[in-house]
Amino acid sequence: MSIKSRLFLSYIGMIVIPVILIILIAKNNVNDVDPIRVSELLEIKNAEISRKINLVELNNEDKLGDIEFIRALDTGLDNLYASMVWRKDGQILYSGIMDQELLAPLLPDFNAEFNEESYFKSKFKSDYLIYLQKDYYLSDLSENSLFLVLNAKLLERDITIARVLFVIIIISILVLTTRLLTFSVYRDIIKSIQKLKQASNEIKNGNLDYLVKPHLKDEIGDLSLAFEEMRVRLKDSLKMQEKYEENRRTLISNISHDLKTPIMSIKGYIGGIRDGIADSPEKMNKYIDTIYKKSCDLETMINELFLFSKLDLKEVSFNFQPIDIIKYLKYCVEDTTLDLEKKGGKIELHHQEQAITVLVDAEKLQRVIMNIVGNSIKYMGEKPLRIGIFVENKAETVLIEIKDNGLGISQEDLPFIFERFYRTDKSRNTSIGGSGIGLAIAKQIIEKHGGEIWADSETNKGTSIFFVLRKYEGGSDKLGKNIDN
Repeated sequence: MSIKSRLFLSYIGMIVIPVILIILIAKNNVNDVDPIRVSELLEIKNAEISRKINLVELNNEDKLGDIEFIRALDTGLDNLYASMVWRKDGQILYSGIMDQELLAPLLPDFNAEFNEESYFKSKFKSDYLIYLQKDYYLSDLSENSLFLVLNAKLLERDITIARVLFVIIIISILVLTTRLLTFSVYRDIIKSIQKLKQASNEIKNGNLDYLVKPHLKDEIGDLSLAFEEMRVRLKDSLKMQEKYEENRRTLISNISHDLKTPIMSIKGYIGGIRDGIADSPEKMNKYIDTIYKKSCDLETMINELFLFSKLDLKEVSFNFQPIDIIKYLKYCVEDTTLDLEKKGGKIELHHQEQAITVLVDAEKLQRVIMNIVGNSIKYMGEKPLRIGIFVENKAETVLIEIKDNGLGISQEDLPFIFERFYRTDKSRNTSIGGSGIGLAIAKQIIEKHGGEIWADSETNKGTSIFFVLRKYEGGSDKLGKNIDN
């Protein structure tokens, strides 16, 4: 549940729960000190007491002078803040919970006119309210009066206390409900934030292996997932940076080694010419040819380094156009055949007799094919080199395989042949030549085409380089989304 939903439900609970509890408490307790309720009960009690007094007056009037009888009439009245009061010849003999000194001057005179409608509606202008006045004579001719009196002061006091308690209960319910609901909502939020804080401290201190797990499926949980993704990317970035640093050191070492060799060779032959070692036209021509060849190798190496650097920095633009891949490969085969025949090799194209349109940069693709074929020539071995180019038409792509019968690549080296400056000959034998980045350039170019490239090889049996190109059908670029221009 989202934080917004939980907060909304919490706010609803803060309103509904206290209202329900307040209603229940008010219904069960407040009526006990409700003046209207007390008045109603006293009216009932008044009628009951009047009947008892009338009945005793008819049967045994002197019983009205019995204190025990009067106490019996008074039973239960204290719960209604009332009491029976007996006055005889102007003296109060029984007053229950009433204060005789305060009550005496308020009681009506014997046989005075009593109007009960004037009582209780006076809103407690007097501390005592009279509900009943019964005047009678006993056998001793004494003047007696029985009163049913309400102690309004006690009722008002308890009403005030009840109101204060009710307010305290309401405030307590509101505070408790708010605290419980707030704690239940924010407990998980704070726990999630604390976990996120701990994770940030771990990552800040360099512990990129600390896993950030979301505590709940809410906004902070989404933040934790984003934080975890950031951690993984940061870790991968640092690994990549370390790899780049390692590659940089390897690059400097390899460039120093590969450039030094032809330069030293050129320098040596020039020194031979200067010192007069080339003392015949034949030697002179041989020295000059060697210098020219080494210069060409050096130029090729520098050009490849420059191209790879631009590809790595994404500074090379690609001009994608639809072409017939079969016709294009035929052209590449014809262009390569002459050089291969001079080395005793042969290259053939195997395909179905149908046009297949692909979307490529023709110039860059030719570089890929030349680099792969050039790699086959370098590692051709002693037997005549045979290279076959096979085309397989698939649903949305074209699979091209360039296969040779050369020395092959060991399974140990195979996963690394597309890395920059990687050579299967660890001694970097200069007789093989090359910069060591031909296949790395091929990989860069094919990936820029939205395809992929891989190899399969077996030692002393040959190597197959596979790469995939996207088809172009009626203006629809099947893999166009993968192109990074």
